[in-house]
Amino acid sequence: MYFLLYVPYILLLGVILYFFIYKRSKFKNRSWSGAFFFENGCLVLNTGVPYAIPFDEIERVELHYNQWELDHRWSYGLWVWVIKKDGKTKKVYYKGYRTAKLALPSDMKAALEEKGLRVVMVDGQKK
Repeated sequence: MYFLLYVPYILLLGVILYFFIYKRSKFKNRSWSGAFFFENGCLVLNTGVPYAIPFDEIERVELHYNQWELDHRWSYGLWVWVIKKDGKTKKVYYKGYRTAKLALPSDMKAALEEKGLRVVMVDGQKK
């Protein structure tokens, strides 16, 4: 009898998992890509559900990091802010490790500039 109370929750969980798997399967370059990757003329933020932004809608990309973490730790925290031309901002947090294709903020900056995007590096280190 109590099992019937859980059926709607199990179905809802199944629908949510299907949605995540379906959305992630649309992108082929996501494995080991780090905070973002490029596909079909878009910058795709590598979140639970990938978020694609066409290059022509992007004003600039800001990479917010802490230089101390990069110098002294294996992992680091990074915020990627994509500022669009219409004034909207998409912010994504990334826990970075040195094993991704674009492992460091400097690698990310070079890859973004190669695609013709304006990049701002922001060191959040406290003085």
